[in-house]
Amino acid sequence: MSVPDQSSSPTMFDGMRRLISGVSVITANNRKGDRLAMTATSVTSVSAEPPSLLACVNKDARLGQGMEATEYFCVNLLAPKHKQISVNCSTPENGTSRYEHGHWKCDEETGIFYLADSQAVFFCLKKAVYTYGTHDIFVGDVVRTQVAEGEPTVLAYLNGQYVDL
Repeated sequence: MSVPDQSSSPTMFDGMRRLISGVSVITANNRKGDRLAMTATSVTSVSAEPPSLLACVNKDARLGQGMEATEYFCVNLLAPKHKQISVNCSTPENGTSRYEHGHWKCDEETGIFYLADSQAVFFCLKKAVYTYGTHDIFVGDVVRTQVAEGEPTVLAYLNGQYVDL
């Protein structure tokens, strides 16, 4: 039995480009206390009771290594005005320069930096980590939420491009 030629068949990635996703920046600290941030579209709610979120992070990402070593992480939901921050946090070479844009603040309780003017900020206590394939799945209980005033505006990602909603 021969295997059909799949070289021209759509891949999972081709299909996922058609799924619109909100853009977030996940922040955490490593063991040395260095702040880490990474753009992510793979964030979702898990449960209403207890209130919890999950975030998928590539195992090779510095953020993932920091999240392994810390109790807390933060999910910052971005607005269209945060597009440059998303670009900065999706480029590993930017290092600490990713914090040159935006209204970053340090949370007094956790020591984690967050984007104070995000659409929403979820402060999470890490409860579980699951490894699957190339990624770690971090589950955190939401211990506090901050929400921007006014009507929501959303920075989304679709077909390899940013979309303002």
